[in-house]
Amino acid sequence: MKKGVKIALVLVVLAVAVVGYFSYRAAIGRKNLQLDVKTAKVTVGDVEAYLSVSATIESQKKKDYYAPQAKVKRVYVKVGDRVKKGDVLVTFETQDYSSQIEQAQIQYENAVLQRDELYAQKKDIEDKIKELDAQISSLEKSNNQDAAKLESLKQQRDNIQPVSIARIKQAENSVKLAKLTLDNAKKAAAQAQDKITADFSGVVTAVNVVEGAMANSMQPAVTVMDLSNLKAVAKLGRFDAAKVSLGQKVILRNGKKSYKGEVSFIEPVASTTMTASGQESTVGVEIKILDKNPDLKVGFDVDADILIGSKTGVVKVPVEAIRQEKDKTSVFVVEQGKAKQKEVQTGLWSDDEVEITSGLTAGETVILNPGLKVTDGAPVRLPFAGGLGRRMQ
Repeated sequence: MKKGVKIALVLVVLAVAVVGYFSYRAAIGRKNLQLDVKTAKVTVGDVEAYLSVSATIESQKKKDYYAPQAKVKRVYVKVGDRVKKGDVLVTFETQDYSSQIEQAQIQYENAVLQRDELYAQKKDIEDKIKELDAQISSLEKSNNQDAAKLESLKQQRDNIQPVSIARIKQAENSVKLAKLTLDNAKKAAAQAQDKITADFSGVVTAVNVVEGAMANSMQPAVTVMDLSNLKAVAKLGRFDAAKVSLGQKVILRNGKKSYKGEVSFIEPVASTTMTASGQESTVGVEIKILDKNPDLKVGFDVDADILIGSKTGVVKVPVEAIRQEKDKTSVFVVEQGKAKQKEVQTGLWSDDEVEITSGLTAGETVILNPGLKVTDGAPVRLPFAGGLGRRMQ
């Protein structure tokens, strides 16, 4: 073979090698430019939105029984005792009001008698004066006047002392005062509390009286709760309170255990409470616990998830797929190995899923947690077999 032919063959081989090398490098470069992404399928299903708050367990029926200003005679219960409606809890030493009422009754009757006697005396005197005035007038008109008799009648008339208005007023006031004394005695007797009885069946949770000591009327003597019917009470700020309504379903969680409930009462007005950050206006919300005999104690703090919205049979994606910008909400879908940005409209949001009302269809593949490197048209690579990424349940 001629030397020139050999050189030509060598050059051809080198050219092929160079082209192959650079083609390989380009392929590697294109592969390295692809972004590894995690994905999920757009699905159709249900979306539920919950408001998570903290709540405290309380009894649905509780009563604080207050004692009178009296000496405690006997305490029949202790903390933890179960009582039934009508059971005597505490008795007190009270004075006998019967003698006071009897004495006040006698004083009242005597005052009435004296007043009535004064009324009768006043009437008798007025009648006597009228009679004498008539006789005097008749004699003065007569032609045959008996001067001595006329003078005697006038003398009698002048000697009569009428009952004064002051005496009448005093007698009437005496009756009023005696009646007030009698009424007060009866009222004191009616209000005299010689015992405390239970109004309903429950458990004694506090006893603040001691036998032989004076009861303190400023604090409850005994507290009784119905521990078979419990509720959870939460305090909500104005934004959260606006999302809650009567009848909403609630899931209460205490550790690994959960209980069903529903919103049963919402306070009509807000109250101001002190927090670490200052004053805060809150609205109390009561949650009725529907489960029988829940393993909960009054005073426990529990987590309450209030169902504030639900949708069935809607298009949905994971929350991680959503990119929110100032003027739009969008997702990135994978089409032919590239990221494509799509603007979407959202509906109900839960903690991990979002309802899509427009912009996507079921079966599309969305990119999760798209960082700033993911742009419209960027090449992407699915690291999972089949290129479908994870499927949202």
